[in-house]
Amino acid sequence: MARRLVLPPPALRPLVQVYWLLDEDHPQAERHAFLPEQLAHLTFYSGRSWVLDEGGLLTPVPQVTLEGLVTSPAHLYSEGPVRALRAELYPWAAQHLFGWSYPDPALDLLAGAAGSGAAGTSRSIRAALTARDDETALGLLDAWLLALASGEQGAGRAGREWTPGLGVRAAVQLYHSGGHQRLAELAGEMDVSLRTLERQFVQEVGIGAKTLSRLIRFETAHNALIYDPQTPLAALASDLGFFDQAHLTREFRALGGLTPGAFARISEARHQGSETDAMQRHDPRSLLPQLPE
Repeated sequence: MARRLVLPPPALRPLVQVYWLLDEDHPQAERHAFLPEQLAHLTFYSGRSWVLDEGGLLTPVPQVTLEGLVTSPAHLYSEGPVRALRAELYPWAAQHLFGWSYPDPALDLLAGAAGSGAAGTSRSIRAALTARDDETALGLLDAWLLALASGEQGAGRAGREWTPGLGVRAAVQLYHSGGHQRLAELAGEMDVSLRTLERQFVQEVGIGAKTLSRLIRFETAHNALIYDPQTPLAALASDLGFFDQAHLTREFRALGGLTPGAFARISEARHQGSETDAMQRHDPRSLLPQLPE
């Protein structure tokens, strides 16, 4: 498996955390588990994969989708060669650029869910990905997202250049605190009422602060154990504002379907194996949103 991490251009970093390029081959059908995450995903896909739904049915993975911010694991089967390009969007970017917010269902962009312009651009990006022309695919994606952010193209809130408001600024603080900081504290720092900040948070970010904090804390713990499987769980629980290690364990099991100890053992086995991915070599703490001055 080859997984490549690419940082977006500086002008997009308040909206896009990172790009991932995935290139792998599965001689036989292989099952993958995806844990809940704190971001939305704009994914361009080439290959044969199916999502396993709650009823046990397999549904083909759409070729271009926008989804994310889920609170339960997802399971997917892949067979044969698979290529994917994914843009990890902050929730306010998904809302502003595409009109998508939690808990909306996934958007199928090729089916016209974000308009004909988005469908056409998505087709071009996917064609470059399928042709293994990654630089063209990335260039097209950069240009498209920059145009959307500047208001040059319409989707979601068309024709308006994005600027961060109080709700987004509070969300950025949540990301930087690992989901630990309370919204009441942020309201005091911003000199607004808690009720005002709660309302602006949902309007601008597209998800409630409590739900986003829960996802951030889970993924921060998850990433810490990927980066260093030997991370002491009691210290991790304290750093993230859990009452104790047992509280961390309950929350990790509720969202991820396994304990943090079990996940750490899986991560340790991956570190010791022959395959390591870019996230294991890149400290995820460096991938935090930076707002324009």
